[in-house]
Amino acid sequence: MKKLGMIIFITLPALFAGNVHNAEVQIQNWTCGYGGLCRRFCFDQEYIVAHHGCPRRYRCCAVRF
Repeated sequence: MKKLGMIIFITLPALFAGNVHNAEVQIQNWTCGYGGLCRRFCFDQEYIVAHHGCPRRYRCCAVRF
């Protein structure tokens, strides 16, 4: 019985961790003002436009030309 509990204890967080990553990938594909994308951190070739249109702790990143 303890082994069964341990297996459940280990597998449940692994299942939820996969869903969190999937949600983060979907958020990164959200568009925001000026044709930017929502990301936690902007890449080197991008700059921060604003935080508008993105969920909390995400910023709107647009490509530099």
